[in-house]
Amino acid sequence: IQRPITCVLVILIGLSYDLGRSVVADEPAVLKFARREAKKVNERTKLLIAQARQAAVDAAPAEQSVADAQAAKSAAEHSAATAAVQEGQPAKAAADQALVDARNLVRRLEAELLASQRILTIVNIAAKDAEGKLAAQVEQKKKADSENAAAEENLTEKTAAAKPLIGAKLAAENAATHSRQLAKIAIERVAAFEKTPPTADPQLIREVMKLKHDCPMWSCRFDDSGNYLFAGAHDNFVHRWDFLADSRTPMEGHHSWVRRFDFHPDGKTLITGAYEGRLIWWNLLSQTPTPQRTVDAHQGFVRAITISPDGKYVVTGGNDNMVKVWSAIDGSLIQELSGHARHIYNVAFHPDGEHFVSGDLTGVLKQWQVGTWNQVRDLDAGVLVGWDEKFQADCGGIRGMDFSPDGQSLAVAGISEVTNAFAGDGKPTVVVFDWETGQRLHVLTPKTNSNGACWGMRWHRSGEFIVGAGGGSTGSLWFWKPNEENSFFDFKTPSVPFDVAFHPDGLRLAVALYDQTVRIYDLGPKLKTETDTEAGS
Repeated sequence: IQRPITCVLVILIGLSYDLGRSVVADEPAVLKFARREAKKVNERTKLLIAQARQAAVDAAPAEQSVADAQAAKSAAEHSAATAAVQEGQPAKAAADQALVDARNLVRRLEAELLASQRILTIVNIAAKDAEGKLAAQVEQKKKADSENAAAEENLTEKTAAAKPLIGAKLAAENAATHSRQLAKIAIERVAAFEKTPPTADPQLIREVMKLKHDCPMWSCRFDDSGNYLFAGAHDNFVHRWDFLADSRTPMEGHHSWVRRFDFHPDGKTLITGAYEGRLIWWNLLSQTPTPQRTVDAHQGFVRAITISPDGKYVVTGGNDNMVKVWSAIDGSLIQELSGHARHIYNVAFHPDGEHFVSGDLTGVLKQWQVGTWNQVRDLDAGVLVGWDEKFQADCGGIRGMDFSPDGQSLAVAGISEVTNAFAGDGKPTVVVFDWETGQRLHVLTPKTNSNGACWGMRWHRSGEFIVGAGGGSTGSLWFWKPNEENSFFDFKTPSVPFDVAFHPDGLRLAVALYDQTVRIYDLGPKLKTETDTEAGS
């Protein structure tokens, strides 16, 4: 352990020349987050190195005891092997042969009975002597076997006692090595971004991290600090990943799938909604988050949730066709808004905080005014629903919703041209509206032949492009210019994604997939450290 730890320290000391530098107020977001991340991972790496050193010290006596027990076991095995009846067996064999010969001689020399009896007596004495020697050798072998068994038991005990310490040592070494690599990448990001702050380019997309779970993932979002990634899963938990440490904290409280959640602007509160109909408030910064407040919100699924920019209100929508407004402070119900005829799939606040929009299964969008809670107007995204005559069912709905950063446009996502409601066959589609006039501007579809729904959709912070995530039997990410109806870049994913979210730095995005992973992709230029890592892997 000593040599790799020394190497890590040299790297950290040599490269962390400016991690303590204060963040400049007007510096680009990519550089601000890169600098903050580098500082965090650098501090964590130093801590892990110290822990690895201590783990090596703690494990050393145990490792020595195992080595000593192994040596004793080897010696006992050698004694057991050499204690076999090497001397007694040949003597016994010779005596047995002599006895046979003597008996044959007796038969041939019956007339010389006395002589034969004397010979037989002599041979019997020799045989008994040989048997005595053999018995002594057998006893010696038993003793050696007993010592070998004792040595084996001692080795087993020492190994079992040492296993946790040796395992902790190996885990600490691996954690330090992993963190060292992250530190190298983070520090290189700072140095590269200081020279030229990058912009996101979807055509540079590559996977940089895979967060594994044991069941399909439904939803994902980074918190505003960029420190954590939160994801909802089929196991009814919300999971908080510290992705720089590759550590996951399950948050237990819901009794069904968590499809939607949002962050309060205070930076420490998370509010989640699940299919059992409840809302839960969490302190997302707690070491082990537990429910702070629980509200029975809807009859049936809670499918939609959004928090107002000023942090006063929580708006939800569900399978009871109701939009409800709650106090974000105490969870009390402020207003119930009716008008939707079908399940409500999405809600979103306008950036000005004065209005919000709700969207349902049939593509109906309703704009509501904050405070008066009056409905202002309807917008028509009916293209995002289809009627299947065979199954006598609607298929579609507002599966994704997001405003452009400047608030001038609203985009909603789902499925169009439905041919099979049961299988979800159709075309992934995004509809863009002009917010001022409410007019539909564009209907966006993939440039390649794609099947299924666009399950999640986000507008990039630059306002220059939209990303959609979804599919049917296979998965994809689609990137659109908001004023061009065909995507300019399509990217295949390993499985069907159900949600997508940008990191606050605007370069990375997370995708929640059915294959039991959340994958993080980078849209910035590839760094030398990444290339070196690929070459060495």
